[in-house]
Amino acid sequence: MSIRVILQAPGLNLQASVKDEALGELIKITQEYRDQDAVSAAASTAAIDTSGSVASAAVGDEEGLKARLSSYGAAELLNQMRWETYPEKILLLGAWHEARGESTPWKSADMDSVFRQAKEGAPSNFPRDIKVAIKSGWIHTHTPRTYSVTRTGWNRVADALSKLG
Repeated sequence: MSIRVILQAPGLNLQASVKDEALGELIKITQEYRDQDAVSAAASTAAIDTSGSVASAAVGDEEGLKARLSSYGAAELLNQMRWETYPEKILLLGAWHEARGESTPWKSADMDSVFRQAKEGAPSNFPRDIKVAIKSGWIHTHTPRTYSVTRTGWNRVADALSKLG
């Protein structure tokens, strides 16, 4: 078993798997340097379960959702969710892109890059698929060629993640 550690701060998003032997030191460090003001926020954002994986304690809040999304790799996220249509995949990978602090709003070239990271073929007809996502209310158009995830889209992703457990 290994322990998965995620460190997040402005401009920093570090994930690592460490050996079991590090558990004592990790607990010691977190107790010694605990920020009491952030304790309640951290408790609602993420908790480490006994298997060492990150589990969202409150997916309903936006920061918790973004933290959980960014804890996945693009390919892993697509495999977990098992969404089949390109509009759904655009929603999921667009949310993942935004959760990682990448450019918002994003454009089709950004989605091409994210699809490559996920080792997934990009939509062959992106304009058609993005229109379907827009009509569904999941994606919002900022300019004719830039997009972002809507509140409805975030809620759909949150619901799907909560079903994963």
